Amino acid sequence: MKGSLKEQRIILSFLGTGRYELADYPLDGEVYTTPYTQEAIARRYPDHTLKVLLTEKAEQTHGQSLRERVDYEAVPIKTGRDQEELWDIFNAIVEAVPEEARLVMDVSHGFRSQPILALAVLQYLQVVKGVKVERILYGAFDTETKKADFFDLTAFLELMEWTQATRDLLEFGSGNRLRGLLRQIQGHSYMVEGPKAKVLSTTGEILQGLGDSLELLRLEEAAKQAKSLLENLEDVREDVGKLPRSRPLGLLLGRIEQRYQPLQTQDLFIQEGLEAQAAMIDLLLDTGSYAQAVTLARELMVTWLCLKRSFDPLNERGAAENLLGSHADAVRRKQQLESQKTELGRLWDKITNIRNDIAHAAMRHSPIPGSSLVEQIKEVCTEVKRLIRTE
Repeated sequence: MKGSLKEQRIILSFLGTGRYELADYPLDGEVYTTPYTQEAIARRYPDHTLKVLLTEKAEQTHGQSLRERVDYEAVPIKTGRDQEELWDIFNAIVEAVPEEARLVMDVSHGFRSQPILALAVLQYLQVVKGVKVERILYGAFDTETKKADFFDLTAFLELMEWTQATRDLLEFGSGNRLRGLLRQIQGHSYMVEGPKAKVLSTTGEILQGLGDSLELLRLEEAAKQAKSLLENLEDVREDVGKLPRSRPLGLLLGRIEQRYQPLQTQDLFIQEGLEAQAAMIDLLLDTGSYAQAVTLARELMVTWLCLKRSFDPLNERGAAENLLGSHADAVRRKQQLESQKTELGRLWDKITNIRNDIAHAAMRHSPIPGSSLVEQIKEVCTEVKRLIRTE
């Protein structure tokens, strides 16, 4: 058996029905004379098992001829004429690649949309089966000059990973994928000749740490990390300009700057700090972290009242909470209060009910339905943001 049971090594290739001519295929310093890219790649990777995706017609046209030159395992597929057949090809590829395999993909002879489908499936396999894609190769043959060559398309899969990493950051606030990509690019720059990255890896670490700090409501940490991130942006732009693999990050830097600029503050307990916390609430809402957003809104309300009443915002939070609780109790009892106290009591009662519903996992009578809860969270967060901007 080639490779261990834990980590099998696979070459996966498409076989078409066209005319394949004998040619010299150069690959990694060696030249392989063959009509078939499959043979060249199999000879380059002798410890890999070759699996060939082929239609019935391709089997009839080239199946035996290819087998006479190289041993392979046939994987029958449809031609992909409609959606159902495309999904059949998807399933065939998924089933052909074992979990945690190391994979070399040859898309030289993919028919119609097959190469594009293959790229999508490879990304799926990385996530679902833990497959390590070593390489994506395309063998080009010029019918006029009779010259052949291989093009390495692995970077296209990396571009898809950039897409997912960017989505993770912008939609969910997670920098984990981006951190992995930037660490990989910086490490690679020190393994080859040419420019070296200075801060890509550090930037990835900060982005991941900032996401964690917001999710765990480490407000001071988040503010400092936002400041550090933005201070590094010029060095990041310099790295991006030197290293082509990092250029997708360059398109993201403006969004990063816009998103994290409002989070900076030297002091959480001044008006600038309150505004920074309000910006954190907005970011948590944008990334779907509703429980964290309403928790922070509650604490921001307490901090605001501490500053208004000259309470110590760390050591006398209980006094502010008690005062808000007394206003809420008076509102529930329909007692007459001045307008601001009435609004504070009403808002505190509402935000406390939401926070308790979440904290107790709806283990109470008449819990708030999820869809309604999200809307209520957005409403109270808006009210708290408006409150901290009142004189």
